[in-house]
Amino acid sequence: MIGKLTIVLGDEVQELNPDAELKLAEETINDDLKNQPALYAFYAVLQEAADSELADRKLAMETMEAVLDEHIRAEALTAGTKVTETMIGSKIRLNEDYQASIIALNQAKAQAGKLRAIKEAFVHRKDMLVTLASNMRAQADPEIFIKKEQFRNKQGV
Repeated sequence: MIGKLTIVLGDEVQELNPDAELKLAEETINDDLKNQPALYAFYAVLQEAADSELADRKLAMETMEAVLDEHIRAEALTAGTKVTETMIGSKIRLNEDYQASIIALNQAKAQAGKLRAIKEAFVHRKDMLVTLASNMRAQADPEIFIKKEQFRNKQGV
């Protein structure tokens, strides 16, 4: 169970309940079949937006890392001190803004991953809808069910 999910894309906040939208029931099969494409498209678009947000966060983090690297090297040159790559990396990782950008990047990764999983779940939901509808149709038409059983018996299945 996923539970309620809050998705933040830029300044926009989406409150979602994918559990409810992924459920299937024989009583609502017609509505479920009609709504499946729109729900899949909705989550697919959200997932693409989350991937875009993730790319933006990664770029911001890499840009900040480059700016800090340049600043640290310039300070060392001005002071006449030698710095190693390890020292530069450590100073960058200690920077609070850099740490905040890493946290934002990790949150964007998690959000994109959740939406990717939900989108994939809608693919499985579609398969289950088709199977459920087919089974319901077969049960509704006893003649088809009997013919299938006769065919299976002839095949020795």
